[in-house]
Amino acid sequence: MKELGRFIWVFLLKAQRLVMLVGICVATTSVFIEVIMRYVFKSPFVGIEELAAYSAFWVYFIGGAYGAYERSHIKAELTHLLFGSSLNYAKARALTSLVSFCAAGYALPWAYEYFVWGIVRKEQSVSTFLGSTYPVVLFQASILVGLLLMCFYFFVELLQWLDIVFVKKSIPEEMLSSRKEIESWI
Repeated sequence: MKELGRFIWVFLLKAQRLVMLVGICVATTSVFIEVIMRYVFKSPFVGIEELAAYSAFWVYFIGGAYGAYERSHIKAELTHLLFGSSLNYAKARALTSLVSFCAAGYALPWAYEYFVWGIVRKEQSVSTFLGSTYPVVLFQASILVGLLLMCFYFFVELLQWLDIVFVKKSIPEEMLSSRKEIESWI
């Protein structure tokens, strides 16, 4: 069972890295092509701006989830200065993880409703890129997937801090910094 959990954990991380890599490449290439077409050939490429923006959505939300995994998301943390004991520090970090989890969880129903609304409406992209339009729900899904992953990683972090507070009573070194990178081809 532990091997299955580890496999899923690593698979999620590799999938997120792949999505971020592809999204960055598509967004960057799209903008580059648009600049060349517009300013060199004086003929804009219809729809490519939309593709760049939509692929950037995946980068933003999956990047946010990856930041939650790494524990490197944006935060202003002074708790290590305020609390003398490591147990009080762990309690404060557990509370921080709980607030982060609740904030992401609070936005989750809206993301789900937006995703469902996109499916029901069957909205297509405004422009035709490469000869046809594409369903906008593919990009609306990035919000839902990103928030789901953020909730998951914040919840895992909350459980780790609660374990320290109630069981271990001392903070392992790896909890005091960003997570180490996984071995990966990407």
